Amino acid sequence: MQKEGKKMTWEKLQIVEEDKNPIIGVKDGKISINGRTFELDELRESKEYLQTIGAEEAFFCPDNDEELDELHQIITRMGEISPDCLEGDNMSYFLN
Repeated sequence: MQKEGKKMTWEKLQIVEEDKNPIIGVKDGKISINGRTFELDELRESKEYLQTIGAEEAFFCPDNDEELDELHQIITRMGEISPDCLEGDNMSYFLN
């Protein structure tokens, strides 16, 4: 496969494809995207990161219901702290 005169290897292609579908996780009470941890006051930075990698859809596969609840609490807290969210306007997981 050729791209802009450079040979694309399978490994490089795989990394690009993985970035388009990042993995969201919970780590130490914070959100983690592709292994990069974001503090509770870094909602804007997490959104910018997703935009810079060209994310199309993020995946979250919780190990249990507690992990799902923790993600919900983290996202709610990030929305409460962030100046980007208006009161009552953070009922969605979409980070547009």
